[in-house]
Amino acid sequence: MDSERLGTAFVLVGLAVYGLEPVVAELGGLYLAPLLFAGVAALLAGSIALVVAKRSGFAAGPARRSDYIRLLFTGFFGTFVAFACLFVGLQLTSSNNAAIILRSELVFALLFGFVFLGETISPRQAIWIIVMLAGVLLVLVTTQTFVVGLGDLLILVTPAAWATGHTFAKPTLQRVSPWLVVAVRNLVGGSLLLVGFTLGFGLLRTPPVLVPETFMITVVVVAEVVVVLLSHGLWYESIRRINLGKATGLIAPAPLVTFGFSVLVFGLTPTWWQLIGAVLVVAATILLSRETSLHRRARPT
Repeated sequence: MDSERLGTAFVLVGLAVYGLEPVVAELGGLYLAPLLFAGVAALLAGSIALVVAKRSGFAAGPARRSDYIRLLFTGFFGTFVAFACLFVGLQLTSSNNAAIILRSELVFALLFGFVFLGETISPRQAIWIIVMLAGVLLVLVTTQTFVVGLGDLLILVTPAAWATGHTFAKPTLQRVSPWLVVAVRNLVGGSLLLVGFTLGFGLLRTPPVLVPETFMITVVVVAEVVVVLLSHGLWYESIRRINLGKATGLIAPAPLVTFGFSVLVFGLTPTWWQLIGAVLVVAATILLSRETSLHRRARPT
């Protein structure tokens, strides 16, 4: 399998995990303080990723000092800023609202990829992305009433922070193992999240445990660790091979995964509008996956 197809496959396999992320994050925030929950999960995921990276090899080529500086920024933006806003924001809004807002990552990814990574998209890719986003919005907007609040504004920072972190990380992936990127990102970000929680506890007296149920706390932490490991690992394996903009476009259907779980678990009946939206998303995803990543100039190194 060539690099383009393999990178596309990694994104598509990760779709189910990306769709679960807001749900697990919202659930975890019911039992633990959001920053504590996010920090513990990130540190555990980073530690496991470090073991995987050590076994598979830290570098794919001669790493540079600048690569590790980039990874520190990846951890700061991609995990600390993104998770802080996501986990706190989800306590002030719903995972359905978050699912809609998080898709704005595509706009940031295309913009940052064009400006900083020399990436571009063809007119056909742009059309498939527009069709895909229209299908996602058709499903989600006909599912609920969307009202913007403080939590939604915090959630909006998350995709911008993710795209910033990915922009720092992508040039390093030609020399550094994707799993080392996952490890450094989460160890750095997780440590900062715990520092943030400690400061918040000292200033605001935020209780670390909101609902003292050991079993459920264990379940949600383990679930979040698995989600972080799989989503980050598959993501960096994919953008190592394909454009950031194309990869982000391919995960646009992630909210439909969340909606699909709601249909299965809660017995919801989809409307015709939602079925039409789902067909648009599936068709556009298939067509976008067949497109080749394009560059207007040499990739930054």
